[in-house]
Amino acid sequence: MTLKQVLQTKPTKMITCKPTCLIVDAVTVMDGHNVGSILILDENDRLVGIFTERDLMHCFAKNISIRDEKMANVMTHNPITLDSNEDVSVALSIMSDKKIRHMPVMEDGKLAGVVSYRYIVSSILPDVIFMDDIC
Repeated sequence: MTLKQVLQTKPTKMITCKPTCLIVDAVTVMDGHNVGSILILDENDRLVGIFTERDLMHCFAKNISIRDEKMANVMTHNPITLDSNEDVSVALSIMSDKKIRHMPVMEDGKLAGVVSYRYIVSSILPDVIFMDDIC
């Protein structure tokens, strides 16, 4: 199974913002769409970064004001990406090795979507039921 096949089974809308977006605004969008990451695109719609729940945790740990700071200063710059024709086993291996939960997927040099580790696993093993962690 390729990443392209995985992307074809999930909603196509990508959640994005610009590097000038405030953290609080990005987090509000992420919460509203119930996603764990937001892709950061430059003025030419090229992927320049990703901001994840883990990045938000780092902001709190470093006492960075989410109301005043821009994404450009806290996002993960130049995130690891894979081509849409790559096999999911490669994606899982890289994501596991690098401890990445969200991976942008490219097609013909353009952003095609983002896949999560959890979504890939559920695509491969559709009978596996994921239960939300109880805090």
